[in-house]
Amino acid sequence: MSLRFRLHLLITTLSLAFMLAAGWVIVNDTRVSIRERVEAATRVTVQLLDTVIISSYQNPEWGYTHEVLRSFLQSLGYVRSNHITLHDMQGRLLYESPPSRYRSDVRPPQWFVNMVEPKQEVVKRRIRYGMLEVASDSAGSIREAWSGMLQLMWIAFGFFLLLNGMVYWMLGRSLKPVGSILGAINRMEQGDLTARLPQFNLPEFTRIGQNLNRMAESLETSTEENRRLALIVKQTGDAILIHDLDGNISFWNPAAERLFGYEQQAIIGKSAALLAPPGREGELRQNLAAIVERRLIENYDTQRVTRDGRVIDVSLSAAPMIDPHDGRVIGEICTMRDITERKHAEETERKLEENRQLTHLIQRHIEDERRSLARELHDELGQYVTAVKTFAVAIGNKAREKMPDVEAHAQTIAAAANHIYDGMHNIIRQLRPGALDNLGLSETLRDSVAEWQSQHPEVRFSLNFSGKLNSLGETLNINLYRIVQESVTNALRYAQASTLDIRLEEQENGDLQLSIKDNGVGMNICNVDQSQHFGLLGMRERMQALNGTFSLDSAPGEGTCITVTVPGGMQA
Repeated sequence: MSLRFRLHLLITTLSLAFMLAAGWVIVNDTRVSIRERVEAATRVTVQLLDTVIISSYQNPEWGYTHEVLRSFLQSLGYVRSNHITLHDMQGRLLYESPPSRYRSDVRPPQWFVNMVEPKQEVVKRRIRYGMLEVASDSAGSIREAWSGMLQLMWIAFGFFLLLNGMVYWMLGRSLKPVGSILGAINRMEQGDLTARLPQFNLPEFTRIGQNLNRMAESLETSTEENRRLALIVKQTGDAILIHDLDGNISFWNPAAERLFGYEQQAIIGKSAALLAPPGREGELRQNLAAIVERRLIENYDTQRVTRDGRVIDVSLSAAPMIDPHDGRVIGEICTMRDITERKHAEETERKLEENRQLTHLIQRHIEDERRSLARELHDELGQYVTAVKTFAVAIGNKAREKMPDVEAHAQTIAAAANHIYDGMHNIIRQLRPGALDNLGLSETLRDSVAEWQSQHPEVRFSLNFSGKLNSLGETLNINLYRIVQESVTNALRYAQASTLDIRLEEQENGDLQLSIKDNGVGMNICNVDQSQHFGLLGMRERMQALNGTFSLDSAPGEGTCITVTVPGGMQA
């Protein structure tokens, strides 16, 4: 049953009730009016006839009273609201008043007659030689009242029909927004939260529409937020699981399926202890105890077991799940991230750092050995070669006149000693340039460039310095020198370069940058396995040991540029 029909039925019922109440009041007033009218008419009629009877008694010459009264009644005719009869002493009817012809065509229903008809009143007068009887008769008044009531009923019926038609039309027009409201609610029920209501003419429906629109906006916002949260939970790479305070799992996202190998249907309802490796069962109890106390667990590194028995490293975070109604802790929301690769990377980094430290230690020992060997060559072998040369020159001087052939051999020995001495100095310079310990990196590089220039006059060298380079420290000096030495050697051997530019400068942020650039044939870096080129590998490892950076920029026909950068804190 629609709201429009119900309201119309209610208004119709109220209208009928009002009409029935008004009808009852009108009928009751009609009944009282008819009774008073009939009683008044009866009193007037009786008084008139009493006057006639008294006059007849006072004037005997008129004749007998019953004769006089009959004549008067015959001349009087119909008396409204009264029925008059006259009988003689023997009971014979002498006179009866004619019936009323007023609205004789009207036939009021019996129920109306019963409701308005008053109690009949009969008045009798004994006269000389007869009996006069006056009885009240309300039939004419009832017909008259019914005629008026019938007209009123038709008017009320027409008004009732008109009123119901207008009410039904007005209800339909007024309740027309209800259809739009129900349609919008139905669209929302089916999931379309974009449904909105227009502005209505009635303020009540306008407020309903505004409230419904605000509710739809709130639901749309909440639904969109929940959808995003669901997508995050579904698409996140972290395993998310929820379990109650007994440790039974109640939620399991797709990332958890991928991480542990259990499908959602197979794990829901199972204990979280299923994921704990042997010996870590107590960890779950400790975590639950912390959750009950509303404490958070953040980025806790632990281990878990997958379905196939693998033990994986995970980073675990957990938070209490709170019942929004009573604020009780009802479970634990737990996220896990696979950190196996990170652990492997950390272990690899640790081993790499150990290798770097070992490489640095080896290089330092090698440099120490080179320094020691250079010193031994200079101090020991150098003295022997000098002594041989001195002895050869002395022998040659003594045998110059007497033994020319001995002098010639002595000069040969002296020349060989000079050659050995020059070769030994070249070896000492390769092992450990003496200027590096005495004059610093800048002067050592100038000396080395001068030597390279003398050996390769076809190549144009340029050497540029900037910044404070006199207090770099022994470790940094020897490593930068070795990098320059290796780079220049490679360029001279393989690059076929005509220019070679060496720059060492201190940058504004305190870092030290060294670059060696040539204009040689270059190379395709993508085709070069730098791990198999020990020169490049050695330079890279030297920079890693100093926490610096090493870069190689080259292309076929465009030369090669090697750049190394040492952080400012490593220069002391």
